[in-house]
Amino acid sequence: MAKRWSRSTWKRIAPGSRRYLMSCWACFKHLVVFPVLSPGKANRFAQGTLALRDELNYSEPLIPLADVWDLFPGIGSTEVSVGRLLPDEGSSVSFREMVVLCSIVRLERARTVFEIGTSLGVTAFNLALNLPEDGVLFTLDLPPVGPGQASVETAHRVSVSDRRFIFAARESRRFLGSTVEPKVKQLYGDSAAFDYGPYLGRCDIVFVDGAHSLPYVAGDTQAAFQLARPGGLVLWHDYNDGYFWPEVRRHLLRLARQWRIFRIRGTMLAVTRMPPVPGTAPSTPPSAIPKS
Repeated sequence: MAKRWSRSTWKRIAPGSRRYLMSCWACFKHLVVFPVLSPGKANRFAQGTLALRDELNYSEPLIPLADVWDLFPGIGSTEVSVGRLLPDEGSSVSFREMVVLCSIVRLERARTVFEIGTSLGVTAFNLALNLPEDGVLFTLDLPPVGPGQASVETAHRVSVSDRRFIFAARESRRFLGSTVEPKVKQLYGDSAAFDYGPYLGRCDIVFVDGAHSLPYVAGDTQAAFQLARPGGLVLWHDYNDGYFWPEVRRHLLRLARQWRIFRIRGTMLAVTRMPPVPGTAPSTPPSAIPKS
């Protein structure tokens, strides 16, 4: 049972306080210490807030932080198209993350993409925009909730932060009425109970951006591994220091003991590549995400 989202919860106090203290320390380092002792690092801070974001709390050897151009050599030469990004209140994917995702789609020459979690369809629109003419994007989401509906049945509990997306007005998807609408196949259902049979092993890229409670993260990840073809990519959104979505972090850290997973710097994206031989899992992180 999912009830409407509540803005306050005690579970966010501890990580929120930690973020505040870490931000104070980061600002002191970059604005006071580094200008005197290490000017180069101070310049890095001045390049934008992404340096501060990566400074806050994130230090995880199991899922190392890496620049997207190091993970995907040649991605700097890709040309992408983006659109229908505004208004951005209903999308949790940042503009930078959208460009990164679209660039990966282009570089991989993906033809079949599966997205778990449609929301307003902003990501679906942009990924489909960068697929070839014969490409297809499948996107799975819960059916829209009626305006007078106070709750909705789900197979597992949902996190507090998910409730506002479940109860948001999602009838007007961004891809509807667009040039890419024929490429987008909207699927409805609970990802924990959905029949993925027709799509197994077909997808060049699977993007997991559904519910954030542990049973859903684990189940969606298992489905993603089955949907992706050998050598295909699985990407997760909302992987960070655990402040907003701690169970995404918890599951991926557990998974990272067996799989090569990287966090893309300046984003909340994590990525792994399926092995070319089904049923095997690489155990030693490489310096890049190799193609099959």
